[in-house]
Amino acid sequence: MSVPHPSPGPSSGARAAVLSSGNVSALTSGGTIRSELQPHLDEAVASRVAPAVSCAVVVGGSELPVLTAGAAGPDTFFDLASITKLYTTVTALALVDRGVLELDAPIGRYLPPYSRGDKSSVTLRHLLTHTSGLPSEWTGWHAALSQGQSFDRKVLLAELLTTPLEAAPGTRFAYSCAGYNTVMALAELVTGTPWAELVQYWVLERLATHDITGTPRLEHCAPTEFQPGLGRGMVRGIVHDEAAWSLGGLSGNAGMFATADGLRVFGSAFLQGLPGILSPALAAEMWLAQLPDMLGAHFNSAEPAFGQGLGLRINLQPWMGVEGTQARGHGGFTGTSLLVDKAKGIVIALLTNRVNPSRDGDDATALRKSVSDVVYSFA
Repeated sequence: MSVPHPSPGPSSGARAAVLSSGNVSALTSGGTIRSELQPHLDEAVASRVAPAVSCAVVVGGSELPVLTAGAAGPDTFFDLASITKLYTTVTALALVDRGVLELDAPIGRYLPPYSRGDKSSVTLRHLLTHTSGLPSEWTGWHAALSQGQSFDRKVLLAELLTTPLEAAPGTRFAYSCAGYNTVMALAELVTGTPWAELVQYWVLERLATHDITGTPRLEHCAPTEFQPGLGRGMVRGIVHDEAAWSLGGLSGNAGMFATADGLRVFGSAFLQGLPGILSPALAAEMWLAQLPDMLGAHFNSAEPAFGQGLGLRINLQPWMGVEGTQARGHGGFTGTSLLVDKAKGIVIALLTNRVNPSRDGDDATALRKSVSDVVYSFA
């Protein structure tokens, strides 16, 4: 599949539509919101939750100025970690919209390792809703690293696709990074196009912002973890997630970088239904709770308590806040989160490098919740 150069995407207009809908009270209360949010960011730095924090908010249809604390400025790029899965979802669904992929067809028609046994019933929808039965992590990169070998992406992807299921498809929900890297492998095989080019063409160019990328300049990035044991030293400007690192960087599960404002642009596009990127039907499908239908008799309404859309997490407590019961979004291991609430007109892009210099500290959940609660109090 060739990737032609697209015409300018309309999402900058979608962002303008969000702004033009702002009401006077939201505009005039911006200073108060900022004065209430800033101490939470400052305290996160002071208490060593993270050395750098950046936050961009839409509330009441109005964008507030980007807030920062510690070693971050408005133009600092952060490793988004698993928020990348939302970009993966949108890229895959854009291919569904164009008839290149199918949401509910077995992926085994394209991927031979998925043509037999329980794996033969795995669909793209299974992968996007974490109901495929795949394990949480793929660790095939360990062997090459332990043997002192360089990573061979083609070999590693082939190994990834042989990952056995831990459960039959549609019988459990279990968050799976392996599943999202399988989405990447599927899209690359069907289109014949490298993953980074697919994400760039179907999503990033249509968002009309330079503040989201899979290849940031090192000097513009907040550092993540110090990993001498993996021979990486201080990781900066290179994806923190080890599986994505072994696969060359931007992958299905991780590898996207953004400023807080860049991530806010993505969130604002969700508020408007991803115009120019997805059809209204598929954009709406992303928002819907998928687990009751995907799990059927295996669905337990009490467990999990949160919901799962296509890519989007729903009511993910505790970080989405007390009033975020209708919120959608995603968090990232590095200390990042994106929250979108259509009913309230809210976007919260909160970025930290809480894994710097080590992942063993605070996971930033309390910070995420406190920021969400403040923003909701003004909605």
